[in-house]
Amino acid sequence: MSAAVLDASTLETLIAAAVTAPSIHNSQPWRFRLDPDDVALEIRAADRHGLRHIDPQGRALHLSIGCAIFNLRVAVAHFGWTPVARLLPRPTEPDLLAVVPLSSAVTGRSTRLSALYGALWRRHSSRFPFSSRPLPRRLLGELAMAAQAEGALLTHPGPAETDRLLQLHVGTERLNTADAGRRQGAAVWRTVLTARASAYRLRP
Repeated sequence: MSAAVLDASTLETLIAAAVTAPSIHNSQPWRFRLDPDDVALEIRAADRHGLRHIDPQGRALHLSIGCAIFNLRVAVAHFGWTPVARLLPRPTEPDLLAVVPLSSAVTGRSTRLSALYGALWRRHSSRFPFSSRPLPRRLLGELAMAAQAEGALLTHPGPAETDRLLQLHVGTERLNTADAGRRQGAAVWRTVLTARASAYRLRP
């Protein structure tokens, strides 16, 4: 497979694919920039606005941007480039979380990632409760192998671990409800999300 030509349309599609990623409270806390000298896309953390009370250590922000980086790599592979991300490339720029070069070398791993391209556009949020139906063991194994291919470990909690996680979640929600700062942060994001849904723009 030959690499695509990096024109404005391709660049727009790459970024559109990246931002289909999920993010905390749908905040989309990322910014993208094309480095014309190195022919690479930079992914930076955006201003956290009202997320500091909700996500004081930035963990959810980094998870959100990690999802966008993965989506970008899938799109990069789809267009024929090697989907490699250099993480935290410049210590003096802590908001620069990754750089994805656009090269023409294609590998077998690129083919594996590019097969996920169509799924990027089908992903959507759901507020419905989860089904109690257990997932097939084969699917769980495939998910674990996919995570391992990305250098991650995916484990599946049993009943006791699940109960413990639920108890931790309930306790955390109680703390959040009792914290005025966190309530204010949540209120800010409800306002932002409502404005986005209504196509309004917030002005400072």
